[in-house]
Amino acid sequence: MKQKRILHVINGIGTGGAEKDIVNWYRNIDREQYQFDFLIRSNEQFYRDEIEEMGGNVYVVPEFPRRFIRNIVETMKFMKRHREYVAVHVHGNALIYIIPLIIASRYKIPIRIMHVHNTKANGNMSKIVHYVNKLILPKFATNMVACSKNAGIFSYGSSSFTIIKNGIDLERFKINNKSIRPEFNIADDQIIFTHVGRFLPVKNHLFLIDIFCEIKKIKKNSVLLLVGDGPLNNEVKEYVYKEDLGNSVIFCGERKDVESILHDSDMVIFPSIYEGVPLVVLEAQASQTKVLLSDSIDKEVIITPYAKQLSLKQTAKSWAECATEFLEKKIECDVDDAFEYAGYSITNSIEKLYNLYEGLE
Repeated sequence: MKQKRILHVINGIGTGGAEKDIVNWYRNIDREQYQFDFLIRSNEQFYRDEIEEMGGNVYVVPEFPRRFIRNIVETMKFMKRHREYVAVHVHGNALIYIIPLIIASRYKIPIRIMHVHNTKANGNMSKIVHYVNKLILPKFATNMVACSKNAGIFSYGSSSFTIIKNGIDLERFKINNKSIRPEFNIADDQIIFTHVGRFLPVKNHLFLIDIFCEIKKIKKNSVLLLVGDGPLNNEVKEYVYKEDLGNSVIFCGERKDVESILHDSDMVIFPSIYEGVPLVVLEAQASQTKVLLSDSIDKEVIITPYAKQLSLKQTAKSWAECATEFLEKKIECDVDDAFEYAGYSITNSIEKLYNLYEGLE
């Protein structure tokens, strides 16, 4: 069978959930039959080395929307040069960037997939663009995909769409190969609270720091690990300094050993303002690590008793009290069965990808 090349179009290949999800597919897909290439429009290239080791290529075009015209021109040149793709798979949090699908349609690439990873457009202009693109998308996309039912309804309305859940490779989260406590000088009796995510407004880091301040009043021997990077990094550091949290908050940067961090964590706190199905919440549950998340996140993400939701209308003190109570709760759950039943196994996701790339969905 001739190997098929798939072009994934995404803003960058940084440490965001969507990028991690795609790389996870790439690790598990039959690479003798399928190979992934990436067309990105930013300098975020965290996974570049791994992608190239697996046989993929990473191409960069000018950013969007800041360099709108150059982005269109360079993307057109790229599609004209590269006629080897059987599918163009475009990823976004909303229907903001569908230009590659329009261009792929012009060059008659047979399978053109729009894949939405969120349930909300950020900002008034984005909402307008999302609405307009929602009307014209069916003309150019052969397949419409979402990470959840709510994300699909938000993006495609009554149009038919395929749900590909953020499948987890459970084997990666069953064994902790290396403790991160020695690296960060965390004592065995200290309680580790963790957040994994880009430093963006939607992640609600300042409220997270407020919650941790309250937790410290209840559990003095607690530390907070912040995994990730982003434009608000310095602002969050300044807020931590202002709150006099000293060495209790550890900025870990971007990491490739999130599995180890989750295993060592006692709880993940995830107070996002909105999200679709965040991968780290699933990964925490796969690690049998408790996770307290906001109720603005799609409820579909709660697939085991290790996850619990709380309203953002509640105070930081209420979040801290809930977190410390949840910390003490004993939980028994067959994680493998729960993920399989909910359709979040990596096997399920890969099977749906095969169907998409073979034109069966």
